[in-house]
Amino acid sequence: MKAEVLRCRSEPALSSSKGRLRSRAETTSTGCSAFPWPLLRFWISRTLPFWGFIALIIFLFQLAIGGIVQDNESVKVFLQFLDILPSFIKTLLGGAVLQAGNIAGLIAIGYQHPLILTLYMLFAVGVPTGLLAGEVQRGTMELILSRHVTKTHVYICAGLITVIGMYALVLVMYLGTVASTHLYRFSQPVPLYFFFKIAVVGGLLASAVGGVALLAAACFQRGTAVTVTVAYLVVNYFTSIVAEWWPRMKFLEPTTIFHYVHGPEMFQASAWPLGDMGVLMLLLAGSTVLGGVIWSRRDLPL
Repeated sequence: MKAEVLRCRSEPALSSSKGRLRSRAETTSTGCSAFPWPLLRFWISRTLPFWGFIALIIFLFQLAIGGIVQDNESVKVFLQFLDILPSFIKTLLGGAVLQAGNIAGLIAIGYQHPLILTLYMLFAVGVPTGLLAGEVQRGTMELILSRHVTKTHVYICAGLITVIGMYALVLVMYLGTVASTHLYRFSQPVPLYFFFKIAVVGGLLASAVGGVALLAAACFQRGTAVTVTVAYLVVNYFTSIVAEWWPRMKFLEPTTIFHYVHGPEMFQASAWPLGDMGVLMLLLAGSTVLGGVIWSRRDLPL
């Protein structure tokens, strides 16, 4: 028993040859490192106002979309306005589903509007880069790791906040649709089951984006991590738009993460898109695990 305790205390020692910073792990009666719940609570309290602000905007936006859609005259004016714009603008907002009388398709605008996607990107990019690369850049990561916290624990805390926060934002978006069905009277029934299905798959997409951001934050300094993640999302988004709008580029669709969330198709079938969900889960798991491996082997401070 004494040998096991001594081994747990000696493993996290500083490596003088490479300057790698390791923390002294706090051991329990079983000889394992204790999870840093205070660090998780502190980071949650610091992130919560930012998350709440984004969630409020997303929720209110869904209510606003519901208010516009339930007014037939407003819908007609909106669609007439779209008809005079370039076709790729209409594709950005939903494409062929934007038709008068298609209540579900018009409400779905709020799920893929550029403003909503930008808000998701802000959270996905800002949180992991701030909690990992940001703490390293400010020099506070050394203090965190000196207080009985391992680098793996730090990464898990940042990953939980990022992935769960992204998924929770999508559920808030769905709740905005549910609330609009109680506030407004629509000319057609709103299929909440199909919107829930889109929200679940969209949550996997958002979580996968969070995993990519975690990977970037584990590899680079904050500025570079932000640039890499934003570039990845922008390239994926516009590639999906160009592939849908330009037939010659159709072969590029499977290379984008947005290809695996087919809103119109999910309205037509009650079955869940298990194949697409599997691809998003693989992207989430692969990027998160790879980021964790890189972070655990990263020399600190930079």
